[in-house]
Amino acid sequence: MNSDQGMIYSLAVRLTPTRTATVRATLGHQAHAAFLRTVRQADPALAEVLHTPQFQMRPFTVSPLLGVPRASDGIVTVKPDEDYFLRFTVLYAPIFQQFMARFLRGQRQPVLRLGRALFLVREILATPGSSPWANYTSFAQLYHQARAENEIELKFTSPTVFSFGSKAGGRKTVPLPEPTLVFRSLMKRWNAFTLPELSLDKTLLEYVKENVVVKRYQLKTRMQRFSRLQQVGFVGSVTFKLMGRTNTGNPFRRQLNLLADYAFYSGVGYKTTMGMGQCSRIVR
Repeated sequence: MNSDQGMIYSLAVRLTPTRTATVRATLGHQAHAAFLRTVRQADPALAEVLHTPQFQMRPFTVSPLLGVPRASDGIVTVKPDEDYFLRFTVLYAPIFQQFMARFLRGQRQPVLRLGRALFLVREILATPGSSPWANYTSFAQLYHQARAENEIELKFTSPTVFSFGSKAGGRKTVPLPEPTLVFRSLMKRWNAFTLPELSLDKTLLEYVKENVVVKRYQLKTRMQRFSRLQQVGFVGSVTFKLMGRTNTGNPFRRQLNLLADYAFYSGVGYKTTMGMGQCSRIVR
C-alpha cells in the first residue's frame, strides 16, 4: 500500500497581488479555476480525471479569498502591501502531490490568477500550527481517534446551503443546519473518499433522525455571488446534542464525532469547490 494512501490535507496559501486591483468578494468560482489550472500545469491527465464521473464528488474544496476588507457592492480592493489567503483542502493524495509539485518545480515565483488580478504565491502553509487552516491527517487516524462526545459544535465560516437539484421554477435549496442534512452531507463525502473498510452504514442517519437535535446556534444569512447567479446560505455556529444516555460503546456517537472532525477537510453542503460550506469543529 502506498504510504500516502488515505491522507487528506488542508493548505493555506499566502498571496499578495502584483498591483492594486478590485476583485469580487466571493470569488470562489475563480479560486476553483485557479486550483484546477495549477493541477493541470503539473499533471494534465489528473486535471482531466477531476472532470470525469470517476469522482461523484470533487475531492477538494476551495475557500473564498480570506483577509479581504469589507465589500462594497460585492467588490473589494486588494493591495500589494497586504497579505491574503486562499485555503484548499484535498481528499485525494495525488492531487496534493501534483499541486505542491507545481510550485516546487518552477524557477520563478509562482502566481495565481483570480479573475483579472494576479497574486504572487508567497508561501504554502501545510503543517499543523502554521495556520489555523493548515493541517493534515488520514482517514484511518480520524476514524480511530474519534471520541464519543454527546455535544458537537460546528462553525460554518462561509455560506452553507443544501441543494436538492433543479425543480420547476428553480433549484430547491435549504439554508438551515438541520441535523440530518449536515450529517448526511458529511457521511456522503466520507464514504466517497475513505478506504472501503472505513465506510459508514446508512443506518447512522436513522440514529441522527431519532437522537440528534440542535441545542443552540448563532446564525445569520449571507449571500454567495458567482459569475451568473447568487446563492444564499448560513454562517455561524451550531451545537448539536446527541440525546440519550452516554454510552461509549455506542458506535453511532463515535461516528458522528468522526464526521464532525472530518468537516474541517470535507466542507458541508453545496458548492464546496467554489467557496461555500467551509466548516470546522469547535472544541471548548
